[in-house]
Amino acid sequence: MTNFAPDSPDTDPTQLPRVLGLFDATMVVVGSIIGSGIFVGKVGSVAKALNDFPLIVGIWVAVGIITLCGALALAELCAMLPKAGGPYVYLREAYGPLTAFLWGWTEFWVVRTGSLGALACASAIYLNQVIPMSVTAQEIVAIAIVLGLSAINYVSTTQGAWVQNVTAVCKVGFLAAIILLPFLLGHVDSANLATSAELTPPASPLSGAWLMAVGAAMMAVLWPYDGWINIGPVAEEIQEPQRNLPRGLALGMAIVIVVYVGANISYHLTLSMDEVAISEAIASDVFRKLFGETGAKIAALGVMVSTFGAVNSNMLTGPRIYFAMARDGLLPRTLCQVHEAYSTPANAIVIQAIWTVILMVAFYGWTNSPRDTFDGLTDSVILAGLIFYSLTVAAVYVLRKKLPHLERPYRTWGYPFTPALLLVAYAGIFLSTLLSDFKLTLAVLVLIGLGIAYYYKWGRKLALQSGVAGGEPTAPNTQR
Repeated sequence: MTNFAPDSPDTDPTQLPRVLGLFDATMVVVGSIIGSGIFVGKVGSVAKALNDFPLIVGIWVAVGIITLCGALALAELCAMLPKAGGPYVYLREAYGPLTAFLWGWTEFWVVRTGSLGALACASAIYLNQVIPMSVTAQEIVAIAIVLGLSAINYVSTTQGAWVQNVTAVCKVGFLAAIILLPFLLGHVDSANLATSAELTPPASPLSGAWLMAVGAAMMAVLWPYDGWINIGPVAEEIQEPQRNLPRGLALGMAIVIVVYVGANISYHLTLSMDEVAISEAIASDVFRKLFGETGAKIAALGVMVSTFGAVNSNMLTGPRIYFAMARDGLLPRTLCQVHEAYSTPANAIVIQAIWTVILMVAFYGWTNSPRDTFDGLTDSVILAGLIFYSLTVAAVYVLRKKLPHLERPYRTWGYPFTPALLLVAYAGIFLSTLLSDFKLTLAVLVLIGLGIAYYYKWGRKLALQSGVAGGEPTAPNTQR
């Protein structure tokens, strides 16, 4: 029999113990969001698309605010339904099992596993700056990171959370150094903020070209902010979830927005617009200017800690989604069994690791480039995420109508306007991506279509046997 935490009297072998506190919840948010995007090529992509410093900072602030609006809605859902699976549970209650299944389907095939692969690739890219390696060696290192962290989380949720907490604190400290050191060492120059003559001149505001540039920049910034939804899947393991989930989300998002904006200001004051635009490892380029080649290697190690921690965060949260789906009968029952000795969703962790490695090997074989592998994985992740993150936030509106009497310990601040801001912004970014990258959009939509076919062929029958596929919500008791 599994031993559960003292605050949980459950003896159900498919229930996870509440072992994570407020600090853990906050660090899950921070650790999930701060990974590679603020350090790798996405900062340069924004500079290249916009070539205008005030607008660049404005985009980082705007996407942060939009993301915060989503987090405010997520906080209501988390506190109301603090169960493993996160968005899977909210989508099931709002729209029924098909939509919830498609979220989990897309998470497994693209979003979660793609994020793991991309972040592991980013770790290898930065390690290569310290210890030069062949492409094959970088692939092996990236795969080893995925397998190693899978093993840690297989053995212990608390050990996985410990890795998460340590790396989250380190990455915030590293970003603080990026923000402050250029000023303390006198290496900032306001002339670097000038528009570059070598890049495409900024387009006229609200023109077609301007809107496309802003859309491309926002798409790039979405990856650095991705991960805000990750606290949902571990809600079942948060102590006092009605209190700690909203607080963890708010504190985590506040930390991320402040350090992101501060880092971008520091980047642009230290490097020229041209240098930022072409940089693929901007943290290393800043430290190289401050301390020479030794500084660049120190920065590379700092980024490795960040990306390593983000891999762990996704490793911690992803399996809880498949765990919840299996508990509803949509996936093999073995995936919702809690390990008798370790009290972890061990089988779900294993299957996630296997598919992640397969994805990484496939992308490396296709591109033969760590950076191209990273870009391909991240673009796929964000596009698929736009669809289901939007549906998750919109679930706040649906459940207010559908389950009005369900206890809501926290209600979305600014409702109904704050969730609407995210929905409008995400719709615009999706449309921009559809026009600029139709093939990628089509590939994601085909994947979702295959999920629908699978559900009606096999998944719905399994769900009916478990009593969750009839179309009516199966809202769980929020008190444990």
